Amino acid sequence: MGMAASQARFLGLTARKTNVEYEGQQVNQQRTALSNESAGLFNQMLTLQVPTPPSATDYYNTRYVFDSMGEDFSITKYDTAAGGAAGAYSIVVEYSETERKGYSSSPITQGTPMEFNNQVPTKIYLDGKEYEITLADAAGVDKGNIETINTAIISNDATRRPEDDTYYKYTVNKGETGERTYYISSFDIANATLPDDGSTYTGGLTQYFAADATVKKTTNATASFTTTTDGRFESVKITDVDNENLKDKLVNKTFELDLTQINDSEGYEAAMKDYEYQKMVYERAIQDINARTEIIQQQDRTLELRLKQLDTEQEALKTEMDAVKEVIQKNVESTFKTFA
Repeated sequence: MGMAASQARFLGLTARKTNVEYEGQQVNQQRTALSNESAGLFNQMLTLQVPTPPSATDYYNTRYVFDSMGEDFSITKYDTAAGGAAGAYSIVVEYSETERKGYSSSPITQGTPMEFNNQVPTKIYLDGKEYEITLADAAGVDKGNIETINTAIISNDATRRPEDDTYYKYTVNKGETGERTYYISSFDIANATLPDDGSTYTGGLTQYFAADATVKKTTNATASFTTTTDGRFESVKITDVDNENLKDKLVNKTFELDLTQINDSEGYEAAMKDYEYQKMVYERAIQDINARTEIIQQQDRTLELRLKQLDTEQEALKTEMDAVKEVIQKNVESTFKTFA
């Protein structure tokens, strides 16, 4: 290699080495920016407030309670009656009432043994046990015509209250849960085979049960209290109540009062719903931070690999530049060194 060619090669290698160094600096700057972004995500995670589930012990209220005709009542609020007689209070009384809540339906398994009388089922055999089937109040409905009965059921299907409509019903003893009344109807009469004699049916029948639930209700009332020497209410005399159904039980009667702890189940359930929502928001925020962190780590690994490639290239350039330097040195010696 001539001297001019060697010098040109050396300059080219020097330029390339400078470019590699500059690219390495750019990669390091990008990695620094990723590191700062990762630190920002970590700080963001530290600022997240971890939701705390509510404690059931925090949802108890102290109330005055009394008994009337075997039913429990509690006073949830009492204020001095505006414009009323001295010592009169406006109060809110809480009581329990049984209501029918919701219905759960399911098809009866095809091939279930049943006994019929003129297409009207009289018995059903489930899990090896026999249950009598009776027809609910069917005023104006031909009990022997199941198609007519089915039409009556469908017409009131939106509310489906057994006391208002016509259903076949049977009672199943559920052991520890007590008895449960099931109602049978034929919603798909076209696909139901209902024999005249005792045998099995094929498809078409549906069963469901109606569950009774005890619900809490409140009513406004007017009352007067007697107090103990320490200022605690001792008894209450209710002079009027808004609910007509409770007048005989409460009005113009005096009741002894007891203080008790009442579980605020509605408040606890509301707090639990809020906790579940906050927990969902928190977990989603953590997932987002983790996903973004994973992307940053992947980008950093890519840059790290590129930096190693640049380092390898830098070493190769250095080695080649050293070799070219030797060639240049020999060319100088052979060209300008006349005497040994």
